[in-house]
Amino acid sequence: MTHPTCYELRIHVEDKNKDALIDILHEFDEHNFVEGALDCDVEFEYDYEHLTRDYYGELVRQVPVILYSEDLAHLESLRQNLLVEAKQRQLELTTENFILQPIADQNWRESWKASFKPIDVGGVFAILPPWENPDAFAQPNKIIIDPGMAFGTGQHETTRLCLELLLEFKGVPTSVFDVGTGSGILAIAAAQLGSINILGCDIDESSVHIAQVNARDNNIHNARFVSTDIADIREKDFDLVFANIQLRPLTKIFGDIVGHTRPGGTIIVSGILNTEIDDFCALVVNHGSVVKKVVTLGHWSGIVCERPLEEK
Repeated sequence: MTHPTCYELRIHVEDKNKDALIDILHEFDEHNFVEGALDCDVEFEYDYEHLTRDYYGELVRQVPVILYSEDLAHLESLRQNLLVEAKQRQLELTTENFILQPIADQNWRESWKASFKPIDVGGVFAILPPWENPDAFAQPNKIIIDPGMAFGTGQHETTRLCLELLLEFKGVPTSVFDVGTGSGILAIAAAQLGSINILGCDIDESSVHIAQVNARDNNIHNARFVSTDIADIREKDFDLVFANIQLRPLTKIFGDIVGHTRPGGTIIVSGILNTEIDDFCALVVNHGSVVKKVVTLGHWSGIVCERPLEEK
């Protein structure tokens, strides 16, 4: 069988600039791409806990963002538009960062699939694309997520940090609120661990639809997803609140996040750059909460916060 020629536009970018590049791609209505990350580039069996600092630094110095298309003219135009937009935003991106070439395997859909590795989180979760066989993995919980549909495939460091911190939660939170749910992966993970009342919200209607589909495909029936602003959510007193959101939007809604957490409850936050930790800690204190733990992976931080018990 003859396949159409497919082209690969590979963009090598500093890890610190990766999310800015992805934001631009989304603004250009480009959503089907491979986002390189530690979890995407290291084999599933690799011992993450003993990953050396030097090896990790070498790995993420230039992480790829890859687009595939049979339309060469489209990729050429996209490359030029990205260069113009990057210059306007003072993003460190030049022609040397781009590689545009036909791929050797012309069955490009299979090449795209090969870019996504199964991910192990603490021996408890296996995050799998839909073409993998769940029975082949020993982890007790398998989360099936279709890559490229919405943020939160487990490939990104911030998602992994949230999942790892969830595993450190003492006991099982009865009620969970996932703010900015994206693909719904964190809500699905909480449901698989035994949480009963789970709510995810996102201002992006398409993300909410994708989260609902992912929950259905993972046989999760006790997670609800709504497209609305957090200020319009009337339900309060969640045991655990997730917020995998960047600092700027988080600053606007962190007060609401605290308000939806029960006294003594836990807030797990990621999407915060290591260089932003001081600013985030000041935000937490300003809203009467406490930072209990900070962990890092690459340039990103995961933070556990607590809403103190209210005085009687």
